[in-house]
Amino acid sequence: MDAHTSLLPARVRLEGARFWTADAARPWARSVTIEGGRIAALDEPATPGTATVTLPAGTVVTPGLIDGHLHLSLGAQTLAQLDLSGVRSRAEFEDAIAARARTLAPGRWLRAFGWHEAGWGGERPTREWLRGAGDVPCVAYRMDQHACLVNGPVLAMIAGEPCPAGGEIVLDARGEPTGLLLEQAAWRLVNPRLPEPPAEDRREALLAAMRHCNAFGITAVGSMEYERDLRDVHAHLRAHRRDDCTLRVLATILDREWPVDLSWGRSFAGDGLLSIVGWKSFIDGTLGSRTARMLAPYADDAANRGLLVEFAEHDARHGTHRLRDWVRAVLDAGFSPAVHAIGDEAMRVALDAIAPEDDARIGRYEHCQTLDDTDLVRMHGRIASMQPLHKADDARIAPSRLGAARMRSFFRFRDLARAGARLAFGSDWPIVSCDPLLGIRAAVTARDLDGGTCMPEQSLTAEECLLAYTAGAADALRAPHLGRLAPGAAADLCAFADDPFACDWSRELPRVAATLLGGRVVHGALPAAAGVSSAP
Repeated sequence: MDAHTSLLPARVRLEGARFWTADAARPWARSVTIEGGRIAALDEPATPGTATVTLPAGTVVTPGLIDGHLHLSLGAQTLAQLDLSGVRSRAEFEDAIAARARTLAPGRWLRAFGWHEAGWGGERPTREWLRGAGDVPCVAYRMDQHACLVNGPVLAMIAGEPCPAGGEIVLDARGEPTGLLLEQAAWRLVNPRLPEPPAEDRREALLAAMRHCNAFGITAVGSMEYERDLRDVHAHLRAHRRDDCTLRVLATILDREWPVDLSWGRSFAGDGLLSIVGWKSFIDGTLGSRTARMLAPYADDAANRGLLVEFAEHDARHGTHRLRDWVRAVLDAGFSPAVHAIGDEAMRVALDAIAPEDDARIGRYEHCQTLDDTDLVRMHGRIASMQPLHKADDARIAPSRLGAARMRSFFRFRDLARAGARLAFGSDWPIVSCDPLLGIRAAVTARDLDGGTCMPEQSLTAEECLLAYTAGAADALRAPHLGRLAPGAAADLCAFADDPFACDWSRELPRVAATLLGGRVVHGALPAAAGVSSAP
């Protein structure tokens, strides 16, 4: 057994805590009995042959938390990269780059991530900010991964290549590249040139990422993955180091080619730890990079409405219906189509493409950060897969991007719930932290990362947020056996030392005492079992 996990007795009854089930018909239980990695019963009396674990008074147990949208393989890689999320000035940015460059082995790239121009007042960085890297190729991704800053050696590698459709190579007043690449320019010109770590290093990093998630009470994730990572890293670990895997991964494949190849996905031998649930396409970029596609120009960039990318960009340019054809192909293969849509026009494009084909309403609208009134009503019964911590981050720049009149379209949690949308919450890690409690705080308090308040009328209750991080996310990922406490459901649990329903989210966060995956303790600890109980 891996050193990071421990087993409970074969049949065990957890008691002494309050158990929240995520089931409106039966929201609370007094005990949970676990057998064979699944929940055998709720509120079952102690019986012969069943061990008992008595949890400390005040403990609240919920279903294991589910991050409905993150990038697990990418997040695993960033655990070893330079984190620029705390940088608050150009000088700090340059000092961090120079310090990391001094530690690099010969031949290595300097890779950084997490910068956000709001941290230092809004100035866009240029390749001069990377001068501390010297002749070492350097790439620093903006926190949303939709823009990157590169230095001279990397610009030399891509010199002469045309800018891909749906991207931008930012130029200065003299027509020279500043080093900033947006959207497809970053993804298609830089990403393929990044040296890939050895497969074994990637596997170890993925295991570390799983444990990182477990520490926040997370037992399952909806991860956006490339086929290569799914085959070489995820599937290898499940086949050869299964006991070390402490997280369920329900993968959505990032396949940007047309026609999309779904055959290998249909033949993929998924199981309870790893499965494929869908395919993903991008429609636009992000608010922070001013590449989210908007119905009206940006308030701080009157000539710009953002970008359409991938299939949506092709359709706009050629008058085709490739995005809708892609949706139909994904649905016909039995998978869920997921679309990245942040701008209000991007949401309209997404609904126009998916809604006519998706009778079962299994398509996922990822992000949904701005939404026009006309399209709000169209979300009834549809999955709004959102990341509350993005609100706390983007709230700092949204007023300048959208203008006061359009702020009512921003992160409409409450409006979507009232319209009958199905909320599923996640993080988008490593774009922001994957700690769900930070997401809950953002959605409950409406606070931004600078301590201000943004659109408090859209706030949710802690219970509504927990539903979106459990049953809501499970249903969005087509995993009804997850995200709830019920007989037959997976024994995935999060034990809170403090009551998440009673805490003041503006002042404190509840502590995660233990995380259980299929009856295994994969983070923290539980009291010792009292042995086999006798009948009362």
